[in-house]
Amino acid sequence: MLACSAGALGQAQTLQDRIAQCEACHGKDGRSADPKIPHIGGQPKLAVMYQLFFYREGRRKSEEMNLIAKDLTDADITAIAEQVARLPPPPPAAGAIDQARFRRGAELASGRICTSCHNPDFSGRQQMPRLAGQHEAYTVKALQDYRAGARIGTQAVMAEAVRGLSDDDFADLAYFLARVRP
Repeated sequence: MLACSAGALGQAQTLQDRIAQCEACHGKDGRSADPKIPHIGGQPKLAVMYQLFFYREGRRKSEEMNLIAKDLTDADITAIAEQVARLPPPPPAAGAIDQARFRRGAELASGRICTSCHNPDFSGRQQMPRLAGQHEAYTVKALQDYRAGARIGTQAVMAEAVRGLSDDDFADLAYFLARVRP
């Protein structure tokens, strides 16, 4: 796997160059080795399109992603999203499962509206991303950003969904989502 580096942020010219930029950080198979960088394999096409659009327009902030996405055309966004959607989804996190944390995370997920948007198996649909198998650190950061208003969605649903949850709740929810088997 290529290391995510400043070299990956240069100007890509062809679609294959642009996809190589994705692979540099997110992995050739869409599975990131860095727990702070999301797995993108198996994400719904529309979810990828929305995020790339948000990055391109500066509505979602990430120095690296804003730089990469700023020159993407609508056709580039569609083609990249189609490529990503064809990648296999990540497997559940490996290792022994702490049953107490897993159950607590499952209870948090079922007590919120998570399954109504992200599917009962957390596989994602339409513009709602796949959560199953995602890195814990990435999921916790995303939830914190929604709570702080630093990350947007297509609607205000996520800010409402995380209202009242603590960082410990986020950790248990992310633990569960990383290990749930769709």
